[in-house]
Amino acid sequence: MISARPATLAVVHPDPAASPEPPAPPQAMALITALLEAMMGRRPLHQLRPHLDLAAFGHLACYVDEGAFRRMTVGSVRTQMPTGRAVEASVRLRCASRWISCVIRLDVGQRAWRCTDLTVLQPS
Repeated sequence: MISARPATLAVVHPDPAASPEPPAPPQAMALITALLEAMMGRRPLHQLRPHLDLAAFGHLACYVDEGAFRRMTVGSVRTQMPTGRAVEASVRLRCASRWISCVIRLDVGQRAWRCTDLTVLQPS
């Protein structure tokens, strides 16, 4: 037999006590800015070498050598902290008439933030 009672729906309300994710630390944001400046050729690579692991530095050096980002415009920068010791950033870059994305991963070491991944996602 089918019940005549209407089905009830559970309504989920956001927890007002839950705060939004904290912003990335200023030191991490400064490193992200410096990486973008280096990609545009406005900052020497040797200044950033101590702040990048080998793979990320290799990617950055290739991007600088290509020269494709010398005339780029930086759009929005979004950051999140998956842990208290890591920052992941997504950056929109305008190159010529196209928007592309750059993803950056920073991890904090004993003394400073270090870029462990730097990848530009662009159409092939």
